Amino acid sequence: MPQPNISSSHRTTLRTMLVLTASVVAAAVMVACQPAVSTASAGATEAPSAAPSVMVAPVLQRAVETPVAHVGRVEAAQRVELRPRVAGHIEAVLFREGDIVRAGQPLFRIDPRPFDAALERARADLRLARAKETLAHSESDRAARLAAEQAIAEEEVERRAAAHAEAQARSAAAQAAVQAANLDREFAVIRAPIGGRIGRALVTAGNYVGAGASQTPLATLVGTAPLHVHFDVSEPALLGQLGGDRAAANWRAKIVDAHSARELAVAPIDFTDNEVSGAAGTLRLRARIDKPAAGLVPGQFVRVQLTAGEAQPALLVLDKAIGTDQGQRYVLVVKLDQTLEYRPVRVGAQQGDLRVVTSGLSANERVVVSGFMRVRPGMTVKPQPVAMEAASTAQSAATPSRQS
Repeated sequence: MPQPNISSSHRTTLRTMLVLTASVVAAAVMVACQPAVSTASAGATEAPSAAPSVMVAPVLQRAVETPVAHVGRVEAAQRVELRPRVAGHIEAVLFREGDIVRAGQPLFRIDPRPFDAALERARADLRLARAKETLAHSESDRAARLAAEQAIAEEEVERRAAAHAEAQARSAAAQAAVQAANLDREFAVIRAPIGGRIGRALVTAGNYVGAGASQTPLATLVGTAPLHVHFDVSEPALLGQLGGDRAAANWRAKIVDAHSARELAVAPIDFTDNEVSGAAGTLRLRARIDKPAAGLVPGQFVRVQLTAGEAQPALLVLDKAIGTDQGQRYVLVVKLDQTLEYRPVRVGAQQGDLRVVTSGLSANERVVVSGFMRVRPGMTVKPQPVAMEAASTAQSAATPSRQS
């Protein structure tokens, strides 16, 4: 069957009409959709966002014992460096290093044979001196009897009396020499002068040791009780937080482990220095621990929390309500217009779940205690009031304090 002949111009006209028809349809669709999109956008712009809800509590004011924190060093009340009082060779070490020893317990023994010989020689000299004293006494008595009969010269009587006195002196000197030799013999055994814990032996058996304070100590012995904790208190803390009571009659020191924050002891202050150091502006204090815990060792560094024994007014907030921003402690304060203010603060000691705030807040100001992760400074919030101490219980279900 023959095909109809469609001219080229007719085909061009047909394509043009199809394009125009498609354009009109697309425009109609866009016009129909545009009001709905604009309306949705306008609705989104006009609808206000809901203010986040946060728990807030007023700053608590109460009288508390505010401890002043210091770094202290534990020292033994008694510390002895064992040095020999006589020279000789160490024959034996009689203790186990690190053990608790009792007062008078033998610790080292120096070879006693030279001292035994010296003692025997001194005893022999004493016997000789006493024999000469006896002879001189007899001759002096005989001279006295002859002088009564005028049978001896007066000069001879005086000579024999002087010889007797000299013999008595020599006898006394010999007796003292025996006592000295006895002491040297006793000093050959080095005993613990106090009870305590012995350190390692610095000199072992077979070594020669000299006598005197300039010699190397054989070992170090420290008493285990009582222990002292020495620390320095700054003048502002002394006069401000502690009230300037130089007698320190009511002061107490809580000794805390420097690493674990475990309480080791609560001790009275038994010594305060008689003047403030001019260079450092501090006063040296000492706490006495009569029954130290097992974790206290001489030489150990500890934290000392010192209180004057009297409660002082202080501001407290929940410890978890305090954040840290690059080392700066801060809280979020709710202002009267319900917006949040970033408030830097300085903090003091912890009181249970609460923390003392020393600056940056006023009494009854409201701070955020829960819901930190949903808010930021400048935001408007919906406060939910709660008491500061009650917030401690409610905090268990909230997000913990934030670190920036």
